[in-house]
Amino acid sequence: MTDSPEERTPDERPRPTPRPRPGAIPRPTPRPRVAGSRREREAAEAAERTARPTATARPVARGAAKATSTGGRSAAVPTKGSTARSKSVSTSGTTRRRAPALVLVLALLCVLAAAGGGLLLWQRLNPSYVDSTIFSAARSGVQALYAYDYRDSEGSVQRKLDVLTGDLRNQYEQDLGQGGIIDTYEQVSATTSYEVLDVGLQQVNDAQDTATVVVFGEYVVKSVNTGDQTAPAGSECTVTAQGGQSCTQTVQVRITKVAGDWKISELTLLTTS
Repeated sequence: MTDSPEERTPDERPRPTPRPRPGAIPRPTPRPRVAGSRREREAAEAAERTARPTATARPVARGAAKATSTGGRSAAVPTKGSTARSKSVSTSGTTRRRAPALVLVLALLCVLAAAGGGLLLWQRLNPSYVDSTIFSAARSGVQALYAYDYRDSEGSVQRKLDVLTGDLRNQYEQDLGQGGIIDTYEQVSATTSYEVLDVGLQQVNDAQDTATVVVFGEYVVKSVNTGDQTAPAGSECTVTAQGGQSCTQTVQVRITKVAGDWKISELTLLTTS
């Protein structure tokens, strides 16, 4: 016996099928996912590459150069460490280039110092300017030292001593005392003189207060008997028209300034007749 519609329960009653709306486009039913699809395979391969390191891959050290692709060529990007090494190499190269230049400069300075020292030595031995009083003092000093006149014996001796200094003065003071050569000069009425022909400078110090000079001249002696005597054979002496004897004589003297005046401190006979 069939149940009537009224006797059915609400859950057992058939539900009406909804009508499709006019103009509505039916939506496609989503495809069921199939194992092994492309997206899942790519995800699996990426996970496998991440989990298993490649044998040829090497860890990149900190500070290593990074390569970027530019136009199909790899361009190295310098890191901090490589820049420091480049600067170090550049600095060492610059230092090597500067070393020969420094040696050249030092050698040039040594040459200039040697040349300067040689110039100072040459100027010391050959000064560009010499005090002219050196020559006049040597001339007058030698003339006073060799001059004597029996008519003024004491004055002649004092003038000799006035141009001398030091040990040389003490020596002449003893030799020209009483009972010496002065007594002989007085007995023969002798007169002596020195005619200076030239004066040459040998050496002068930096302060130009001490000098060594050479005096060239003729030593002339006249007495009561010189006119009757002939000059010794082989000597450089001659008899003058006034009855004296003139002999070539060259002396070397060292003169020094004492209290502002030039004095003869040393005397050496270089030639005598």
